[in-house]
Amino acid sequence: MALVVELRRGGSVSRTGRKPGPRPSLGMLERWVDDNDEFSMAVERLGRHRVPSLARIDPYGDTVLRGEAVDQMVRELEGADLARLRSGERKVVTTLLAWGRQCRTDRDLRIAFSGD
Repeated sequence: MALVVELRRGGSVSRTGRKPGPRPSLGMLERWVDDNDEFSMAVERLGRHRVPSLARIDPYGDTVLRGEAVDQMVRELEGADLARLRSGERKVVTTLLAWGRQCRTDRDLRIAFSGD
């Protein structure tokens, strides 16, 4: 089973309200593929009750986090004890935290989880 996590840009293709210049790219910006179940292990090791936004991710379905959901995920991860995680798990969590912080500053960004 693999979980694919992507940082995506959605939003309008309209130039209204934007500064002059090239349009920002749409679609997938970054991708991470979890073939080793590191995401699930990180959630378990941190405690599902401490990271409920990530505990709700369906490993067999599709979930998109944006807006308030991303804000909640960032708050949970900033308060988490990352020292409890193994190296691969820590990389997953720090990547999600970095993407979440990007989403907070650019509301056209979202984090998409796709399971198989």
